[in-house]
Amino acid sequence: EGRMVIDEAGHEIYYRLFGEGPETLMCLAGGPGGNTQYLTRLGELANGDVQVLIHDQLGTGKSDRPDDPRLWNFPRFVEEVETVRSKLNLGKVHLYGQSWGGMLCLQYALDHPEGLKSLIPSNIGASTAEMVREMWQHRLELPAEVLRTLAKYEGRQDFENPEMLAASLQYYARFVRRATPFDLETSIKEFIEFVVPVFADLGPAYQAMWGPFEFICTGSLLEWDITDRLHEIETPTLILTGWYDECGLETHRVMAERIPDNEYVIFGNSSHCVILEKEADAYLGVIGNFIQRVVART
Repeated sequence: EGRMVIDEAGHEIYYRLFGEGPETLMCLAGGPGGNTQYLTRLGELANGDVQVLIHDQLGTGKSDRPDDPRLWNFPRFVEEVETVRSKLNLGKVHLYGQSWGGMLCLQYALDHPEGLKSLIPSNIGASTAEMVREMWQHRLELPAEVLRTLAKYEGRQDFENPEMLAASLQYYARFVRRATPFDLETSIKEFIEFVVPVFADLGPAYQAMWGPFEFICTGSLLEWDITDRLHEIETPTLILTGWYDECGLETHRVMAERIPDNEYVIFGNSSHCVILEKEADAYLGVIGNFIQRVVART
């Protein structure tokens, strides 16, 4: 574990390194504003050949939380990844990102392809607008009374109302972290137990870049769309998602159709947080196997 200065202002971020080895799996958490607590199982992939690095992005977890809204923008977060990679002398890395972290790793692949051996975007698409469209389609699968409650309090911008929060759990329990076998009551209980504590303390980047709620994007990320640039990503890429992922299968399929060298794996019992769901072991196995095969190719 350690800390490092990542900009001229002297801001520090926290990082944790698992194992030792010539290959590095660098892992980016979701949010924006989420910490790496929920990604610690990726440390299990560390062995004699691969070391695993996770870090709390600026404004999250154990990293500094400066009160400066100018910091919460996409280019700065991309350069943060490059700074961490360079300062730790990691060489070319296998870059994994989940949710917002997946957006970040895709953009990094376009801006710094020289830093990569492989790319692993998980539970994410290449266009925020398309992902939000998929989220709203999933909302239509909710019972009518739940939709009425969501619409009522969204219209009032009363996102902290207990009825709004209770209704949103119906969505989260289906499409963000899903119990297997699926039972709504069990899924809600497990979401509260396993996910709420992890994301209870989101950093300021969430409001600035995403918005007030999971399926309501009003921040700067709404304009992000790299669909027409996916063909530029020449790095071997592993695309991961769950069948019930809130970001939708089609948004992932677009990447599979346009990134030249990719594999696309869907976990049939999972949703947006596969790493916290029943298929987590299989998920880790797929990632580890992919890295082994990429290394063998090079």
